[in-house]
Amino acid sequence: MADRESRSSMMSQSYADLTTPWRTGMKEMVARYVDTIEKLAKGALDFQERATAWAKGTPWAPLFETQHTMASRFVESWASLTRKLWDIEKEEHAHRRAERAEG
Repeated sequence: MADRESRSSMMSQSYADLTTPWRTGMKEMVARYVDTIEKLAKGALDFQERATAWAKGTPWAPLFETQHTMASRFVESWASLTRKLWDIEKEEHAHRRAERAEG
């Protein structure tokens, strides 16, 4: 019985050792993807805000402001949820932590 448990433990440990590089690589890829998409989305939202600046003071202004606010919240929520699910830090925080570790 103890022999079976030790073999099972060794197999699960070996499996974990084999999948660690894959998980680390995937986590890094997802982190870069989230950071990139978040930057692109914020850039698009900034462009939209500039493109609809003509509407200030018109009846269309509240519609464009609401659309911008909702889209911004969606991008923030999506990025935050994805980072939490993958246990990823925001890019700025990771750089600051690396700088502190070096110096």
